[in-house]
Amino acid sequence: MRIGLDLSLVPGQRTGGGQYAYQLARGLAAVDSENTYLLYPTFYYLVHPEHRQAQLPEARNMRTALRRLPPALVSYLWRVDRPEAFKERLLGGVDLVHSTTYCAPRFRSRRKRLVVTIYDLTFVTHPEYHLPANVEHCLEGTRLAIERADMLIAISESARRDLIERMRAPAERIVVTPLAADPELGRVTDATVLDRARRRYRLPERFVLFLGAMEPRKNLLRLIEAWATLKPAVRRETSLVVAGAQGWLNDSVRSRVESLGLGDRVHLAGYVEGEDLAALYSLATVFAYPSLREGFGLPVLEAMACGTPVLTSDVSSLPEVAGDAAVLVPPTDIEAIADGLLRLLEDAALRADLGERGRRQAAGFSWERCARETLGVYNSVV
Repeated sequence: MRIGLDLSLVPGQRTGGGQYAYQLARGLAAVDSENTYLLYPTFYYLVHPEHRQAQLPEARNMRTALRRLPPALVSYLWRVDRPEAFKERLLGGVDLVHSTTYCAPRFRSRRKRLVVTIYDLTFVTHPEYHLPANVEHCLEGTRLAIERADMLIAISESARRDLIERMRAPAERIVVTPLAADPELGRVTDATVLDRARRRYRLPERFVLFLGAMEPRKNLLRLIEAWATLKPAVRRETSLVVAGAQGWLNDSVRSRVESLGLGDRVHLAGYVEGEDLAALYSLATVFAYPSLREGFGLPVLEAMACGTPVLTSDVSSLPEVAGDAAVLVPPTDIEAIADGLLRLLEDAALRADLGERGRRQAAGFSWERCARETLGVYNSVV
């Protein structure tokens, strides 16, 4: 079988869907030696200007589509107004296409199959937290995926329920394939590596870490407001570090930090390179991720894999991911967030217990399992 895999979110700051697609491709390379794969660093109008520099998984049975063409030519070929038949030709002679970007192409060939991964429906549940163009793209893409795809992949049971209840997707065509932390993530103890990360991101000695794209549904404003209510003695000894990709609709984060007088105790560290993730998680005293809604919540599992105690939300997929290995709080309750942070910061025994439980919880997820279950989906539709 010849499989086309959408990796168009891998170039640039790889988060969320990009991390999923990259790790899935790595997992498929490890478990599947029978099929051949064509990797798409560009897919429909998702053409990152640095797609040729993207580090994509390599294997004997994997090659990259349009890799040698100049970026300007690739953008020209993938123009939005191209007819569907032309776009289908750009996908190459594959038997199955796996879209990971809310794109659901229409094929002329009746033999060609389509699988689409849907991460979440926050553009339906919280459209005010997205840019209008993103809402339009994801909503239309999900509708077309339900209409056209031979199978849908959801990344959690919560995401599957949302697809059934909010979009009336047929339950029998939805398979759940849970994600996992990067297998290379783990507790870092090398003092040189830790010190390099601390200097690179200007990290304080003791801090609570949030890591994720800076967008409204991540609930950063309430996290900052909860931080402001902590006892002054606690805030003198500990800082809040916010790290991750730029995201969108986040100007209020900086202004809220300033209006609450927290400029010296809240540090915006920016995007974290992949090789520094484990060190950052390992340096953190606590990891806080009080998101309003998640399709999965991969940073929670990443922090657990590094043995960092976690506070996260008790809604959507996050209890699935965290199990009994985190402090769970209602994400709209600022007092509950503050109480949870205080418990973790003041109770070393609780932190140690959750750190150990978190490592066991993270070990229960693997990209090999995700790849094998995804391969099962491919086989079921071809």
